[in-house]
Amino acid sequence: MSTLTENSQPAPHSTLRRLVARHPVTTFLIMAYAFGWTTLISADYVGLPFLLVSSLGVVVGLALPAYLVTAATSGKAGVRDLLGRSLKWRVGVGWYLLTFLGLPFATLLVAIVFLGATPLEALARNWPLFFTMFLPGILLPLVITHLFEEAGWTGFMQDALQDRHGPLLASVIVAPAFVLFHLPLSFLEAPQVTLAVVQLALVQLAVQAIVVVFLRVVITWLYNGSGRSVLIVALFHSAFNSAGTGSEDATGFIKELISGPPALLIPIAVVAVLAVLVAVSTRGRLAHERERVTRPVAAGQAAARPRAQQPTAS
Repeated sequence: MSTLTENSQPAPHSTLRRLVARHPVTTFLIMAYAFGWTTLISADYVGLPFLLVSSLGVVVGLALPAYLVTAATSGKAGVRDLLGRSLKWRVGVGWYLLTFLGLPFATLLVAIVFLGATPLEALARNWPLFFTMFLPGILLPLVITHLFEEAGWTGFMQDALQDRHGPLLASVIVAPAFVLFHLPLSFLEAPQVTLAVVQLALVQLAVQAIVVVFLRVVITWLYNGSGRSVLIVALFHSAFNSAGTGSEDATGFIKELISGPPALLIPIAVVAVLAVLVAVSTRGRLAHERERVTRPVAAGQAAARPRAQQPTAS
């Protein structure tokens, strides 16, 4: 966590850089959709594997804009701060256990309540899948996709918005932007883009936006509670997808233990309940303590108003 003060950055000399300093989140989103969608479509067009297409999309479309905007607004100190949060691994072991095993464990407990011993019997038969499916399904996407993805959504956008709007509202704001970024993937997976495919994609977009609100609330709580560790939230995001609840890189470990719609609905319900619980128990603060966080300020405002507030996150 950076402890740099306002006098560490020079004023920007270009109009463009001053504009970026005033509207960092808006600039990030414009770059994210422009870079990300172009990369996703181009990478799929040349026939790259889907996981690689997704990885390139988040590296170019999310991580790169996050670091470019950070460099423009906060200079090298801000880039070091974002990189440090992205790779922050020194957190309590409890956070790793929660993000790594919490969702599948809670899903199995709920499934046992409603489905009896069937999920346990399936686990006894298929326990090697934990090592051959679940673990690889977490670690590989974590390294090549989710760490870069969450550097943009959580490390940059969520982190910038929650100081101004509060962590709960910031989570709600990030959710539709998150879902919209993945829209091209719905068309890339279709053999042919028709009106029916477009309509289905829009319906899925609306449903996913609701689900992702709960996901982003939990991610925000994990981020703040772990001392602003992007690595922790990336691990949870990867575990969420590997359990079978994600979209493009889900491996379906839970689906091997629970058959039918409950395999999808139970994990989503667990995340939704957890989101409500942490939102209510923290009164919407989601473990965010603004007074303890000192950030590198925007380069465009350090010289102009050395004792003024931070730049707007719009």
